[in-house]
Amino acid sequence: MRSSIMALLPGLNLGGFSVSQELPFSATGVELFLKNPRVLYVDREQTESQPLFATLDSRDISTTITSVVVYFTTDAKNSPLQLDTLITSLKSIKNLIVSPGANQRAVIVRTRYEGDLLINEVEYQFTRVA
Repeated sequence: MRSSIMALLPGLNLGGFSVSQELPFSATGVELFLKNPRVLYVDREQTESQPLFATLDSRDISTTITSVVVYFTTDAKNSPLQLDTLITSLKSIKNLIVSPGANQRAVIVRTRYEGDLLINEVEYQFTRVA
């Protein structure tokens, strides 16, 4: 799924932001998106499985949620005008991301501050029942 997102990002209106092929964390444990504002970093996919219910023949039906997060930072005091456009563009690709068997697709946008940086996280969640 990460590769699907990486393939879709260059086609978006990034408004002066660039896309890194690297993962968001370096070997030293420093978050690269903090060191490099205005660069989008796509994390590895994370999978979480939860039992939904058990059947009479002892098989479990479970819900599997696969998620991928895109991180990027901007200057908190001088947020770029294109920030809203970028977030809207990132949200718009959720139906284009390849995720076989996904029953539900969701996008969660989170922001937080660290020092003088505004950290943005766009999380794509894909739910599959099996």
